[in-house]
Amino acid sequence: AVVSTQSTGRNTADMSSNPQRLTNVLLLISFLDYLGVSLVYPLMGLKIRELGASQFLSGVISSSYGAIQLFSATAHGIVCDKYGRRQTLIFCLILITCSYLSLSSTLSFLGILIVRSVLGMVKHTQATFKIIGGDVNTGTSRSTFISKSNSLSGLAFMIGPFLSAYFFSPETSFQYGCWWCTGLFVLTLFITCLFVEETLPNSASDKLDKPSDKPSSSIVQRFKKYKSLQHILIYRFCAALSVIILRYFTPLYTKHYFGFNAKHAGYMTSFIGFSGIICSSLAGYLALLIPDKLKLTKYLSLLLILSILLTLLSSSMPWFLATQFILSFATQNLRIMVDSLILSAASDTDRGEIFGLGASVIGLCRVGGPVIAGSLAELHMMLPLVCSVVLAAAGSAALFNFKQKQS
Repeated sequence: AVVSTQSTGRNTADMSSNPQRLTNVLLLISFLDYLGVSLVYPLMGLKIRELGASQFLSGVISSSYGAIQLFSATAHGIVCDKYGRRQTLIFCLILITCSYLSLSSTLSFLGILIVRSVLGMVKHTQATFKIIGGDVNTGTSRSTFISKSNSLSGLAFMIGPFLSAYFFSPETSFQYGCWWCTGLFVLTLFITCLFVEETLPNSASDKLDKPSDKPSSSIVQRFKKYKSLQHILIYRFCAALSVIILRYFTPLYTKHYFGFNAKHAGYMTSFIGFSGIICSSLAGYLALLIPDKLKLTKYLSLLLILSILLTLLSSSMPWFLATQFILSFATQNLRIMVDSLILSAASDTDRGEIFGLGASVIGLCRVGGPVIAGSLAELHMMLPLVCSVVLAAAGSAALFNFKQKQS
């Protein structure tokens, strides 16, 4: 099956009685979702270390989430296509709520590992929000929806850790954070049950019952199945791995060359988050300026290469901060454009599977990126940056090579 790279052109009113209201509800619950996670996620590593875990065991527990999502993301997308977006979302929210409630009273490595594993299997709420948004939005409105969602996620990850640090004492911050996170997911579940409508047409789930239309049995087979999306998925892999290596390596780089300590690293993280909010909000204007999303993605891929090269050449802190803003602009808008391209290329019957396949690619990068960055840094401090440039250039070459094939 070859997926068309053009929008399906369907009438969104057939899937939602009020697409704009549903879009606003999706943005609200997306923010609540990220806010809840941001109350707990920054404290997870500290909690594991408090229980006496070694660096290795802490790494294993932390990576279990990404490793499981590598395989569960595509399966989740298939379930969305088969049984409906709304039912799948409600089921996941129930399990997520129970998981964070259990996490608040967990006092062992095994308990945290089990909870993290369950979350790795079902914490695909953000992907589901974007799939539903892709169902009810088309063209520029789809890119605008994704940009707003990403901006709100950045805002949530700025607010959450601040609230946790300000209102909770260090001794109880993890437990209270889990409780508040549970409450926010209960609220998200309540809003979902009341206001989120099913956007998967009945014909879509019926079509998947045919043997010829059943999903492929492996990630590789699914990759081969969607030939028209292969260039986008290859670029997503190269760009995501490039950025993850760079982000993971940044604290080591700034400590080595600029003498950063933990406090400075926190300020840097906040600066990157704030830059991400600003840059994500510009995606809608970029889409209006350059309506061709593939062409815009190619321009942004070149900007990503330039920003990494500038980081490599930075010799002072003001210069480094400027390169980080340019990098945030490129990465945030690339995320939006690539997500929009994937959603636009999908039909009603396989939007979940295709988006899940893209999420699996990101999961692979999250598992492998830190390992690659750490290994290269052991050899030479600049090698992770060089590797990041090479990966970004390879991904960009795949995009431009796709243009030559189509011409």
